[in-house]
Amino acid sequence: MKNIILTFVVLVSSNCYAQDFELRVTPYVKCKIVYKDSTSEKGFLRFASSAFSPQLKKEENEKSIKLDFELIDKIISNPETENERVFQYLNHNYNKFKIFVELIYKDVLSIYISSTDPDDLFYSDFDRQSIQEMMAQSKFEAYSGLTKRLKISDTLNLPNGKKITLPMRYSYYYNLDYGVASGMTPILNYYLLKEGSNKLYKVERNKRFIKKADGIVSECLNILNDLEKNKINIFDLPNFIEYYKIACNPEINTNN
Repeated sequence: MKNIILTFVVLVSSNCYAQDFELRVTPYVKCKIVYKDSTSEKGFLRFASSAFSPQLKKEENEKSIKLDFELIDKIISNPETENERVFQYLNHNYNKFKIFVELIYKDVLSIYISSTDPDDLFYSDFDRQSIQEMMAQSKFEAYSGLTKRLKISDTLNLPNGKKITLPMRYSYYYNLDYGVASGMTPILNYYLLKEGSNKLYKVERNKRFIKKADGIVSECLNILNDLEKNKINIFDLPNFIEYYKIACNPEINTNN
């Protein structure tokens, strides 16, 4: 009987340890939630399983409540600090489902980014690697010699002259069969939002952008013609936005 009890305890302990071994830290972040009805509240926000399943609690020691992301206009993390960030759930020009994006530059054409891992975009200020991922990272760096390269992040020059480092996070996986670790990085997509609109347009090759972003180019013949002739490049966002503000301003360009 003692042996049976001991075996049960060992199995339970092993299972708990295995779960801790796999778990990532998913902290609550101080945020301000602005709702579509113009009301707002402050508290501590957490994405338990998905960026589309936000949980909020007013105080750190309180129980959290689930929020309906459809009712949220914006999420402001670290509000009223120099590290303030703005996240939204917005429609885009590729399908009917909303995506979770971060506003990184606000103007007549505002710039947003999305990630293949929305949770990691929100938690990019935190190290959420599990123990297994940390071990795999160490192994990957030791064999690849890419330690310095792994710390390089994408940098965007904004139209206002500032530079920001885009939130990049590397994930690591360990293959138990072959003892091989590999490094992967989330894919970032850029989007433009026209002032007064609620629909994002993905930044992509000129011809594709012309076809898919009629809400931006259709009312500005100069932009449309220059994109068609490749005189401007949509991927050069700072110059594209500044050129758009001049070429598509009715007070300046009387041809539109």
